[in-house]
Amino acid sequence: MKESYWIKHTKCDKHYPKVEQDLYTNIAIVGAGLTGLTTAYYTSKATSEIMIFESDQIGYGASGRNTGKITFQHGLLYHTLIEKYDRIFAKRYYKAQHDAMISIDAIIKEHHIDCEYQKSDAIVYTNDAAKVADIQDEYQAYLDLDIPCEYVRCKDEPTYMEAGLLIKDQAKFNPYAYCLGLSDILDEQQIQIYEHSALRDMKQKDDGYELSINGCIVHANKVVFTCQFPFIDHMHLYFARMRPIQESLCAAKITQKQSNLMIINAEKPMHSANIFEENIVMAGNQHKSGQGTSQQHEDFEKSLYALYPIHEISEEWSNEDYFTFDYLPLIGKLDKHNADLLFASGYNAWGNTTSNMAAKILSAYLLDQYSNYAMLTSPQRTSFFSLPFLKENMNTAVHFIKSKLQKGEFDYPLKKEAKQMEIDGHLYGVYRDEQDELFIVDITCPHMGCICSFNHVDKTWDCPCHGSRFSYTGEVIKGPAGYHLHAIGDDLNTVDPHVTKNRN
Repeated sequence: MKESYWIKHTKCDKHYPKVEQDLYTNIAIVGAGLTGLTTAYYTSKATSEIMIFESDQIGYGASGRNTGKITFQHGLLYHTLIEKYDRIFAKRYYKAQHDAMISIDAIIKEHHIDCEYQKSDAIVYTNDAAKVADIQDEYQAYLDLDIPCEYVRCKDEPTYMEAGLLIKDQAKFNPYAYCLGLSDILDEQQIQIYEHSALRDMKQKDDGYELSINGCIVHANKVVFTCQFPFIDHMHLYFARMRPIQESLCAAKITQKQSNLMIINAEKPMHSANIFEENIVMAGNQHKSGQGTSQQHEDFEKSLYALYPIHEISEEWSNEDYFTFDYLPLIGKLDKHNADLLFASGYNAWGNTTSNMAAKILSAYLLDQYSNYAMLTSPQRTSFFSLPFLKENMNTAVHFIKSKLQKGEFDYPLKKEAKQMEIDGHLYGVYRDEQDELFIVDITCPHMGCICSFNHVDKTWDCPCHGSRFSYTGEVIKGPAGYHLHAIGDDLNTVDPHVTKNRN
């Protein structure tokens, strides 16, 4: 994948070993992004029997690829929560996000983490007169929940807006540098971290779990999945309860001085911007994973030039997150009666604060402590069942069928291009790199058998059904798929959704 602005401009001098022998631990955390590292941080205050396993490098996933906002202003969320649940519930969720923001501030200051942290105001706004009523509804929700804000309007260029809600004293940071800072703290506490150590299988035993990593066995009493998606499902169909959404991101230099604001609009197409010093990171072009087009990305880049005075774009990349149908993340027990198997997912693109909230909930479970916020995010809730849930799963079914009916091309791609090609009666993905080398892989997703599409920004094969991503050489970048894409000449991919319990 292409490196984000944060990863490209942050020096990383420390790397961690990969698993090369059988290991034993009390707690195994799978995923070394913001959630995994912060969960280990809080849990390590009570025990050092923790190991963290990362399939790539620390912070290289969604954690190091977002806009860098730290805010409890999550679009037009709070009016929706009041309408769907009630005011007390919405107030608790606001407090959980507010506490997370304060906790991140405290961690950075206590440990002197160098991550470009600074205070910043945040605003959600609209330029569409038809959306003003939605801004006003959110404003009323803020008043009902005692959320401090300012209702603003501006009829003058270049900051014209029909209506907006401004919240002061939010924050921003370099999320990748923050991940590196957390890993340094854990390393000093002798918490073992392993990179390039992808989980391939897991079996439940009478005395805990056996994790298959790099051909070795890791024995653990408790397992936490903080890798965006739980590796196993146990017939809960979590993959059907969320939709994988990708978005495009760009970074550029600003030619005219702008306020150091964090901005998001209320209408579609969505764009979210973080302006800091002479730079801007902007996100937009949200679409179902594996269903975007290169033209959509080009249109997004053009919108950046139209909205802000910038030089040419210096970096471009994409990110992916899982969105739930009831607007709340899934954090807690994978199985209702088992506190030894936990996961966190469905952050709805607000992972910087939600990861901290999740870490507190997960750590409380691991240490048999009470969490004030666990019931807000229980994976066992049934509020996900809705019309959007039905529509999303119909979309998945349609794309599964369409992908099976696809016919591949017969001409090989040009340099830096990719094609789906019919070879020996089977559909393969073919990418030709700058050195004119061809990479041919079976693009049947090992999760549930959908045919992957090529992501022209990150040069990856992405599943249009449940969001698995693979490099053009076939390696798994992120699940729910647990296996790589086989190269031509090897066996065809084996489909295994890890739905049932694997116990022996």
